[in-house]
Amino acid sequence: MQWCLRFCTLSLSLFLFSMLARSSSADDFTFHHENVLGTSLELHVQCDTEAAAREAEERTLQQIERLEKIFSHYDPSSEFSKFVNAKPGTISTLSHDLRELLKRCDEWNQVSHGAFQPGVQGLTQLWKNAAESSTMPTSEAIERARELAVTKHWSIAEDNASVTRLSSQKLTLNAIAKGTILDAVINVIERDCPTVDGCMVNIGGDLRVAGTLAENVSIPHPFHDAIGGKIWKKLSIKDAAIATSGNSERYFTIGGQRLSHIIDPRTGMPATNVVSATVMAPTAETADVLATICSVMNPAEALHLVESIPGCSCCLMLEDETVFCSVNWVEATQETATEESATPYEMNVEFEITKPENSGRWRRPYVAVWIEDQDEYPVKTLSLFLMANNPGPRWHRDLRRWYASDQLRLLSDEMKLIGTVSKPTRNAGNYKVAWDGKDDHGKVLKEGKYTLYIEAAREHGTYQLIKYPFELGAKSFEEELKGNVEIKTAKVQFSKKP
Repeated sequence: MQWCLRFCTLSLSLFLFSMLARSSSADDFTFHHENVLGTSLELHVQCDTEAAAREAEERTLQQIERLEKIFSHYDPSSEFSKFVNAKPGTISTLSHDLRELLKRCDEWNQVSHGAFQPGVQGLTQLWKNAAESSTMPTSEAIERARELAVTKHWSIAEDNASVTRLSSQKLTLNAIAKGTILDAVINVIERDCPTVDGCMVNIGGDLRVAGTLAENVSIPHPFHDAIGGKIWKKLSIKDAAIATSGNSERYFTIGGQRLSHIIDPRTGMPATNVVSATVMAPTAETADVLATICSVMNPAEALHLVESIPGCSCCLMLEDETVFCSVNWVEATQETATEESATPYEMNVEFEITKPENSGRWRRPYVAVWIEDQDEYPVKTLSLFLMANNPGPRWHRDLRRWYASDQLRLLSDEMKLIGTVSKPTRNAGNYKVAWDGKDDHGKVLKEGKYTLYIEAAREHGTYQLIKYPFELGAKSFEEELKGNVEIKTAKVQFSKKP
């Protein structure tokens, strides 16, 4: 199922970069899964044994699968889809999970004065259709869709025994359900896995941390959110959740005009105030829904609402990069990383992993993107898509050039890139990697001759290598690179700031 994700691209959205604290008596276990709620899942467990960690992993996957069958509006067989498709006047006896979530939707709609609205799905479809036809919707069509969106869609009986469908409007729980699922996963681990000391669950960049575990989380800059791009904020998360919503990566384009994919149900128009909203809260559901609400409201409204809810804080960025933070945000943030990471160089590498003709038998390729100096020494690995755990290691050497270069580097450098730089293998699609001219240790490289490599190796598939020599210096350049059967297209852009 494809959930409507916010900010990221990866995204996202947010990404995890290190662990802050660990118990002296517990070990750390990390699990990755793809195609979970239409995105990726990362589970970090702190406990004594691998068996206990595996149990937590199994409980996590079971809980996600259970709730997906309840909340999804993409799956026509889900409980929510059946409720949405019921005729007006139909009285249903819903599960406790769905009924309680609908009640909280009513509460958030009231608290936000209509900024949160499950009925916004119809408006979103209107603007999506407009983007596909490259024709702006008329004011009459927008107002008609808006009136349908804000009508009352259900009524919950006073005894909570039944729910009556009141409209025929399409509905979505995308702005709240992922957070609900994250909270449910934490609850089931705490209940059923008593030997787990701490855990972190990250689904598509929204995450919650519980127990003794603490995590450092970095927030990418909204306008530089490629892999390896600028870090905007650093947060330390413990017994809390964080979610980000924004439109820097996902948007509608109509007549050359870029419009937010987040629609304000109060006006029927794409949101215009906030390009990135990050919220910290005690629960993932609260962080999830507030991040969307803050993207719709103007900054003053958003700050007032967030500051009125205990334990919540937020940081907002506008189109002109003006930043507004709630009064208690400073207690959670460390220094901004933008200044400390600034260099005169900026390189962006874009590439597309080829979509397979027979996806049922297709294995996702290992992909490495890195820089070598003129002596063929690997100075910087920009991205590494491979399996860090078994059975991955035996296939690492299939990335022939990168693996050989990395073995050379390890003779003089003890830093292990596999497991730190590496991310899980990725599905077919477009990816963007950023480089600031620094080596693996954060030191700015000297001007001179370097080579960019993009390497792909696929089990039971092919091996491919793209090589692009360039000068690191004052001259800017942009180049389309020749693709292959694994990497369909590739492009590199480089500039030096004044």
